[in-house]
Amino acid sequence: MNDFSEQKWPAVIFFATCGLFFFGCVWYLWAGATNPEYYWQPSEALSLESPEPFLAKDECVLLTKNKGVRVNGARVVYRGSRNGALLLDLYVLQLDPHYGYPHKIEESQARKGFRMGEEHYKVLAASDAKISLQRL
Repeated sequence: MNDFSEQKWPAVIFFATCGLFFFGCVWYLWAGATNPEYYWQPSEALSLESPEPFLAKDECVLLTKNKGVRVNGARVVYRGSRNGALLLDLYVLQLDPHYGYPHKIEESQARKGFRMGEEHYKVLAASDAKISLQRL
């Protein structure tokens, strides 16, 4: 014959599992949750910890690696040098301020002048850590 205690074990296991799941959820929300600001940080292209310089026509600016300068509706960021070429990113702010269009320009050509986006530039001095950029 079936004993009453044999039929109650599935219910005990079910309610114990539900209780542990509920306790785990409450514990996660109380102690284990990560601050949402950690996930919603501003992108590198939009972070303005210090105001970016604006490069006017015929002016020069000294950029350090991974720092940018605003030029009209765009942002130019210097990414360093590799194998004699300068690496620059162009962010078109009206189109997509989160995506940088990469440009690889030979240093000899960059010293003569080059075009990036709608603007013309000239490199006066360059190293892996810094670049002196003039807008023509």
